[in-house]
Amino acid sequence: MRITYFSNSQKFLYDFQHIIRAFYPSAEVKFGHGGDIHFEAYFEEMKVFLKLQKGNKTIQKDFLLVDDEHESKKIFGRNIYDLLKDETKRELPWGILTGIRPTKIVYPLLEQGLKEEEIYKFLQEGYYISEKKSKLLLKVAKNEMSVLNRLDPFSACLYIGIPICPTKCLYCSFSCHEMTRQVKSLLGMYTDSLICELEKTYQKIEENRNKIVAIYFGGGSPAVLGIENIKKIFTNLFENLEKDHIREITFEAGRPDTIDVSLLELLADQSKELNIRLCINPQSSNDNTLKIIGRNHTFEDIKRAFALAKEYGFKNINSDVILGLPGEDENDYKKTIEDVLKLSPASITVHTLSIKRASLLRFKWNEYEFMDEETVNNLLNWTQYILEEHGYIPYYMYRQKNMIGNFENVGYCKRGFEGLYNVMIMQEKHNIYACGAKAVSKFVYEDDRIERIFNPADIKLYISRILNVDV
Repeated sequence: MRITYFSNSQKFLYDFQHIIRAFYPSAEVKFGHGGDIHFEAYFEEMKVFLKLQKGNKTIQKDFLLVDDEHESKKIFGRNIYDLLKDETKRELPWGILTGIRPTKIVYPLLEQGLKEEEIYKFLQEGYYISEKKSKLLLKVAKNEMSVLNRLDPFSACLYIGIPICPTKCLYCSFSCHEMTRQVKSLLGMYTDSLICELEKTYQKIEENRNKIVAIYFGGGSPAVLGIENIKKIFTNLFENLEKDHIREITFEAGRPDTIDVSLLELLADQSKELNIRLCINPQSSNDNTLKIIGRNHTFEDIKRAFALAKEYGFKNINSDVILGLPGEDENDYKKTIEDVLKLSPASITVHTLSIKRASLLRFKWNEYEFMDEETVNNLLNWTQYILEEHGYIPYYMYRQKNMIGNFENVGYCKRGFEGLYNVMIMQEKHNIYACGAKAVSKFVYEDDRIERIFNPADIKLYISRILNVDV
């Protein structure tokens, strides 16, 4: 199906596109005229005229905006939603919500002391969010708040990015480099560049009087740097940061093919003094799915990695799983959750598949079968029920563009194992210092203004800029 839209203004254009795509996820959506379905939005000062044309059928609406920009955005979204709901006879669990951090809506309501019923009413009437999602959202926001209330305003995070993987997964859209011979030859220089950037970052941390409470080694697969390079980074960190302030270090070990005894020995040595949070991410426990998505391992390899990590004393282990992977049905996904629960990780992050523009999956979409939205929604509800039955609480949440069913990603954990970095990056109330290729630093100011500083995604360009050399 081809969908076109036209507007005489750029106003609320993102929301316009987002809600259309949420109702018609597999359609081609373009600006212009002549689609199977055509939308138009005309703005005349505070008045808006909406029209939907489908064959000989026309639906029209007109309404008034208000002086408040944020409230006008919601009014516009609700009217688009009403029009599409009439046309499709469908409702979206997340209503008109477009933001990737939904708990940021709830957090100030909790700070104001609103009652649960008042918050539910605000979410359901203002954003058309369903009762079930409203309750999940409030539950997550309360758990996030309990984590953030234990921090002072000068607390901050440090992200260390290594965007390199043994292979690139089918669904991945990160600017992640595969481990080719050429990339392997750059690992030493990349480590030197990271350390050089870290040295400059420590100065900025000191200037801002920040205390680094959480460090996150992300990627990619950070372990591909090699044990000696990882040791260099740890040594540099602890020569320059106050260990007493650090409450958590997350290491995205990720795949079992990057986890070995030398890595676990190094991390276990650090965990004697610090809380090391180790990520071992199966994504699925179905070996056929793992082949399809480009993973060079089996679920038995995941189980062995878990057993080895526990031998070295790791108690804080996170596992990522993905709902909606190509070719999987309801039974495949339920098997994954049940298999991961047998491993008893401290936390489980449940992602809903997102078909990202830069991923290989976007270009191979028609080669696979996918779950329908109703099945995905039912499985998300089942997941929350089964994980809470096993003692896990939902403690952070985010959403992405082009997610199946316009749903959500939720982090669950056993009480006391909340990922501090995950909560801090979602609420954006503290500075995030980020080093490495494609890393994004965020600085939060008193007026809630956020400034972002972007590093280049290409590792060659990153190295040449940091070390001032030709690569």
